[in-house]
Amino acid sequence: NKIATVCDVFLFFFSDIDECADGFVECDSKSTCVNLPGWYHCECRDGYHDNGLFSASGESCVDINECKTGRNTCANDTVCFNLDGGYDCRCPHGHNCTGDCIHDNKVKHSGQIWVLDSDRCSVCSCQAGQVMCRRMVCDCDNPNADLFCCPECDPRLSSQCLHQNGLLTYGSGDTWVENCQQCQCLQGQVDCWPLPCPPVDCEFTVVPEGECCPRCVTDPCQADTIRNDITKTCTDEHNISRFSGSSWIKHGTECTLCQCKNGHICCSVDPMCL
Repeated sequence: NKIATVCDVFLFFFSDIDECADGFVECDSKSTCVNLPGWYHCECRDGYHDNGLFSASGESCVDINECKTGRNTCANDTVCFNLDGGYDCRCPHGHNCTGDCIHDNKVKHSGQIWVLDSDRCSVCSCQAGQVMCRRMVCDCDNPNADLFCCPECDPRLSSQCLHQNGLLTYGSGDTWVENCQQCQCLQGQVDCWPLPCPPVDCEFTVVPEGECCPRCVTDPCQADTIRNDITKTCTDEHNISRFSGSSWIKHGTECTLCQCKNGHICCSVDPMCL
């Protein structure tokens, strides 16, 4: 197979050489050799970083001062000492380091948990010399739960509902009307449905301001809802027939709107147009 023979020759001449494994490269003691396809480089070891010169042999790798950069895990009662390629946490002379914390000028032992004096709903703990604070986790199954911090655990409040305005509260079973809807509080959940209105049997109706249900009126021009009969038409000022429900701008004006309401012409002037 000539194709396979050519590929074998190609791989023989062009396969990657691992300079690191073959010992062709000597990196600086602060770096380690990393093989790349067709090349290699000396990468800085942990605890070192390049000083910006990027020398191929790794001579540009310098020590990282973890004590100055804050990249250390020393507890509050220990002192950080920088070492070549690392650091050490040491106790000051005459001290017995325990990983305790200082909080509000008070000693808190490692693992101790306490409630903040300024916020009884926040819990703090000392963990290896570090103070960690968070919001109290509410466990409503705990009979000793602080209801001030966990109002959702109060059985008296859990069944109450908040009005849409965010100011009023209702007990379970209470009803109220909001935006022409009948609402009810059901075990802490608000359920609303359209307000039922009594039937009206008239041609022209209007819903008065502040009310939800329509009322009958005799003047068609006062009505906001009508049962349009397309067989009833209106004749405008130019003797043009207009179907019931249609509207038009009165001739010779720009701000007068007319409408045909079941054979009755009703015109009004738009004050914003003037």
